[in-house]
Amino acid sequence: MNARGPLFALTLIAVGCTTAIADDFDAQSFLGMSAGNNVGAAIKRGEKDGKRVLVFAYDAKKPGQAFHIEGMLDLEQNRQLVRDNFLIVLTDFKDRNIRDQVGDESQTRPMFFLFGTDGKLIQKGTAAVGAGSGNKLVVEWTEK
Repeated sequence: MNARGPLFALTLIAVGCTTAIADDFDAQSFLGMSAGNNVGAAIKRGEKDGKRVLVFAYDAKKPGQAFHIEGMLDLEQNRQLVRDNFLIVLTDFKDRNIRDQVGDESQTRPMFFLFGTDGKLIQKGTAAVGAGSGNKLVVEWTEK
């Protein structure tokens, strides 16, 4: 009996499972800033520091979610404006601070939620917009 067949199959399954488990967005390496994971704490800090809070909600178990966030912020101008003007939070769609805002909108792609310095939601939408539209949004947010 040839033992390579089952061993090869197990290797493929193991590799497939590890690549499909997480699709994490690494804010530190992509934006050059750390991201929080607590929306409530970030809103309180934003009120104190006078910064708006940009939340990205996504499902790390679905492939391509982090890709869309990176695409939205792909231009260096976007990344610089985000670093200079916002606190960033990465969370999932079940976070108690945003789940009511998600409502019945599709969760197949990541969403952004922009909170003002007063903690109120300013804008929400899909983060799957690409670099050009992402740049337009970020520039618009920073001009206000």
